[in-house]
Amino acid sequence: MEITINNKTYPLKASFAFLKKIESMDRRAAGDSEIDMGLANAIVMARDTGDLRYLVDLIWALNAGQKPALERTAVESYIEDDCEDPEALLNEVISFLSKANVCRLRLKKMGIITEQTTETPSLSA
Repeated sequence: MEITINNKTYPLKASFAFLKKIESMDRRAAGDSEIDMGLANAIVMARDTGDLRYLVDLIWALNAGQKPALERTAVESYIEDDCEDPEALLNEVISFLSKANVCRLRLKKMGIITEQTTETPSLSA
Protein backbone atom coordinates (compact mmCIF):
# COMPACT_ATOMS: atom_id res chain seq x y z
CA MET A 1 0.00 0.00 0.00
CA GLU A 2 1.14 3.54 -0.53
CA ILE A 3 -0.10 7.07 0.00
CA THR A 4 0.63 10.17 -2.04
CA ILE A 5 0.92 13.43 -0.14
CA ASN A 6 1.99 16.67 -1.84
CA ASN A 7 2.89 14.76 -5.02
CA LYS A 8 5.26 12.47 -3.10
CA THR A 9 4.53 8.77 -2.74
CA TYR A 10 5.20 7.03 0.56
CA PRO A 11 5.21 3.24 1.01
CA LEU A 12 3.03 1.81 3.77
CA LYS A 13 3.84 -1.67 4.99
CA ALA A 14 2.22 -3.85 7.64
CA SER A 15 5.51 -5.04 9.09
CA PHE A 16 6.95 -5.83 12.50
CA ALA A 17 8.32 -2.26 12.55
CA PHE A 18 4.73 -1.08 12.11
CA LEU A 19 3.53 -3.33 14.95
CA LYS A 20 6.23 -2.10 17.33
CA LYS A 21 5.35 1.50 16.58
CA ILE A 22 1.55 1.23 16.75
CA GLU A 23 1.43 -1.15 19.72
CA SER A 24 3.69 1.08 21.81
CA MET A 25 1.16 3.91 21.46
CA ASP A 26 -1.24 2.27 23.94
CA ARG A 27 -0.02 0.05 26.75
CA ARG A 28 -2.45 -1.06 29.45
CA ALA A 29 -1.89 -2.59 32.84
CA ALA A 30 -2.88 -6.22 33.22
CA GLY A 31 -2.04 -7.40 36.69
CA ASP A 32 1.71 -7.18 37.12
CA SER A 33 2.41 -6.70 33.42
CA GLU A 34 1.39 -4.53 30.50
CA ILE A 35 -0.46 -5.42 27.32
CA ASP A 36 0.14 -3.63 24.03
CA MET A 37 -3.22 -2.45 22.72
CA GLY A 38 -2.19 0.17 20.16
CA LEU A 39 -3.31 -1.68 17.03
CA ALA A 40 -6.69 -2.73 18.36
CA ASN A 41 -7.35 0.62 20.01
CA ALA A 42 -6.41 2.62 16.90
CA ILE A 43 -8.69 0.60 14.65
CA VAL A 44 -11.63 0.57 17.06
CA MET A 45 -11.37 4.27 17.89
CA ALA A 46 -11.06 5.33 14.25
CA ARG A 47 -13.73 2.94 12.96
CA ASP A 48 -16.28 3.16 15.76
CA THR A 49 -15.94 6.77 16.89
CA GLY A 50 -14.65 8.43 13.73
CA ASP A 51 -11.66 9.87 15.59
CA LEU A 52 -9.28 10.56 12.71
CA ARG A 53 -6.30 11.04 15.03
CA TYR A 54 -6.13 7.25 15.12
CA LEU A 55 -6.14 7.05 11.33
CA VAL A 56 -3.14 9.39 11.43
CA ASP A 57 -1.47 7.01 13.91
CA LEU A 58 -2.11 4.00 11.68
CA ILE A 59 -0.82 5.64 8.50
CA TRP A 60 2.21 7.12 10.23
CA ALA A 61 3.09 3.78 11.84
CA LEU A 62 2.62 1.91 8.54
CA ASN A 63 5.49 3.98 7.15
CA ALA A 64 7.85 2.84 9.94
CA GLY A 65 11.19 1.77 8.50
CA GLN A 66 10.20 2.80 4.96
CA LYS A 67 11.83 5.34 2.68
CA PRO A 68 10.97 8.06 2.18
CA ALA A 69 9.98 8.62 5.77
CA LEU A 70 6.59 10.19 6.36
CA GLU A 71 6.25 12.98 8.89
CA ARG A 72 3.25 12.79 11.20
CA THR A 73 2.40 16.43 10.48
CA ALA A 74 2.23 15.65 6.75
CA VAL A 75 -0.38 12.94 7.40
CA GLU A 76 -2.36 15.31 9.61
CA SER A 77 -2.29 18.06 6.98
CA TYR A 78 -3.29 15.61 4.27
CA ILE A 79 -6.34 14.42 6.19
CA GLU A 80 -7.28 17.97 7.24
CA ASP A 81 -6.95 19.61 3.84
CA ASP A 82 -6.54 17.22 0.92
CA CYS A 83 -8.24 13.90 1.64
CA GLU A 84 -11.59 13.90 -0.14
CA ASP A 85 -13.01 10.93 1.77
CA PRO A 86 -11.31 10.11 5.10
CA GLU A 87 -13.83 7.34 5.78
CA ALA A 88 -12.91 5.57 2.54
CA LEU A 89 -9.22 5.96 3.40
CA LEU A 90 -9.86 4.45 6.85
CA ASN A 91 -11.73 1.53 5.31
CA GLU A 92 -8.87 0.95 2.89
CA VAL A 93 -6.33 0.94 5.74
CA ILE A 94 -8.43 -1.47 7.82
CA SER A 95 -8.91 -3.77 4.83
CA PHE A 96 -5.15 -3.69 4.18
CA LEU A 97 -4.38 -4.54 7.82
CA SER A 98 -6.98 -7.31 7.93
CA LYS A 99 -5.13 -9.09 5.12
CA ALA A 100 -1.61 -8.56 6.46
CA ASN A 101 0.15 -11.55 8.00
CA VAL A 102 1.43 -9.54 10.98
CA CYS A 103 -2.05 -8.25 11.92
CA ARG A 104 -4.74 -10.63 10.69
CA LEU A 105 -4.64 -13.22 13.47
CA ARG A 106 -4.57 -10.68 16.29
CA LEU A 107 -7.41 -8.67 14.78
CA LYS A 108 -9.42 -11.86 14.30
CA LYS A 109 -8.79 -13.13 17.85
CA MET A 110 -9.79 -9.76 19.30
CA GLY A 111 -13.03 -9.77 17.32
CA ILE A 112 -12.12 -6.67 15.34
CA ILE A 113 -12.41 -8.52 12.05
CA THR A 114 -14.22 -11.67 11.12
CA GLU A 115 -12.80 -13.88 8.47
CA GLN A 116 -14.14 -17.06 7.03
CA THR A 117 -11.60 -19.01 5.03
CA THR A 118 -11.75 -22.41 3.47
CA GLU A 119 -8.16 -22.41 2.30
CA THR A 120 -5.69 -24.81 3.82
CA PRO A 121 -2.37 -23.05 4.41
CA SER A 122 0.68 -24.46 2.75
CA LEU A 123 3.45 -25.31 5.19
CA SER A 124 6.08 -26.15 2.62
CA ALA A 125 9.31 -24.18 2.66
